[in-house]
Amino acid sequence: MSTTAAGPIATWVFDVDGCVVDSLLGTSLRPGARRLFAVLLDRGIEVIWWSAGGEDHARERAERFDVEDLVTRFAEKDQRDDDHRYVTEHLGIDVLRTIFVDDRPEDMPIGADVIAVAPYLIENPRDRGLVQAAERAGLEP
Repeated sequence: MSTTAAGPIATWVFDVDGCVVDSLLGTSLRPGARRLFAVLLDRGIEVIWWSAGGEDHARERAERFDVEDLVTRFAEKDQRDDDHRYVTEHLGIDVLRTIFVDDRPEDMPIGADVIAVAPYLIENPRDRGLVQAAERAGLEP
């Protein structure tokens, strides 16, 4: 399990569209996502899905793929700071004990631990975009 100078990782924050759900049709969950969420949750790590489409959009996506029970909570991803990066205060997390998984790492808070993934555009059963995240979680890819 990952740790930081601030302590063990407590939270993983996943972008929704283009990261764990395909962005063109919204009809497929990225390969490996379900297993990753289940393992994190089993280890007592909070799993947050956040979306520029809002909290309800994130929840609807999780329900569509029957993973809402593997997500601790849902949040909107809409406010930006002066550096044009998303703010996280509304999440109530310790950013120093959080891993962000996103296809737009340049939008994450300065100093955040970010696993950058290639955009997940359309269903692809051979996609390996979450391999680095799985490895950080201590899983075999």
